[in-house]
Amino acid sequence: MYKYMSFNTYTSTFTINEDGTSVYTINMSDVTTKCMQAVSVDPKGWIDNAIDNRTRISGEEIYKQELERHIEAGTMPTNPTKETLILAYQIPVEEDVDTSAP
Repeated sequence: MYKYMSFNTYTSTFTINEDGTSVYTINMSDVTTKCMQAVSVDPKGWIDNAIDNRTRISGEEIYKQELERHIEAGTMPTNPTKETLILAYQIPVEEDVDTSAP
């Protein structure tokens, strides 16, 4: 459970399905629900808009990176689409760096 303030609580789950789709579920307390309703008449629409805008921005960044990568390497796939280039993108894996060494 995420708890930023003592009165603001919710739980959420995020599951990636075998086909690459996902399910995100959020359960908000009565207080969190009331706060979201104060932010927007339509909290679901507000959340949908946040997801849509953030993924659109990320998708455009990934698409441009993939285009540049393929152009520079001369490896452009046949008939690429924005979707196929985004889906082929390899998300970098962050490695833990030990900063405790002197």
